[in-house]
Amino acid sequence: MSVYELPDRSHLVDKEVRIELHPWARQGPRRGVFLGQGERGLSIRVPGGGRFVYRHDEVKDVREV
Repeated sequence: MSVYELPDRSHLVDKEVRIELHPWARQGPRRGVFLGQGERGLSIRVPGGGRFVYRHDEVKDVREV
């Protein structure tokens, strides 16, 4: 069980989102369809059919486009 409180992002599933990352985070696509979040991180589907996963500590904010 995580010691951190994670924001509830269930309302964003299957919606187009833009992810804001911390400056030190691993860089990658920042826009895509939100697939959900789990214990380790959150994932988006990017154009072209790929999936990209970010750890929770890398993500600063997630907003619907």
